[in-house]
Amino acid sequence: MITCDETLDAVSVETCRQLLKRAAWRIQYKTRMQQVRECNPLYDNQFFDNSFEKMVLSEIYVEELLDVIPWEKCRYIVKRTIIEGISERHVAADLNMTQQGVSKWKKKGLEILKQHLILSIKQ
Repeated sequence: MITCDETLDAVSVETCRQLLKRAAWRIQYKTRMQQVRECNPLYDNQFFDNSFEKMVLSEIYVEELLDVIPWEKCRYIVKRTIIEGISERHVAADLNMTQQGVSKWKKKGLEILKQHLILSIKQ
């Protein structure tokens, strides 16, 4: 594999740039696809069911689910990225942290919600 050293000639530097761009694109694509998979189930019910009462109950249920997450920062990140559909980059800027940090908190929060839902189904 090609490594990026200061001693590489112009062709090798351009090759490194292309490889880095390709890797960054793949990471961004995978993140977008994951976000689409995670967000669609939340929004599907809201678009097809316009009943005000059901919408309010749905919002209350979502708030109760978010309360399962023990950390306020994690709840905020999950709510903003998953429910409101705001990008991880914008949430990271709001919280003065990196996009990777937001991604890790989001993953942690979703794992807690997943475990909670699995346990509630078994009961």
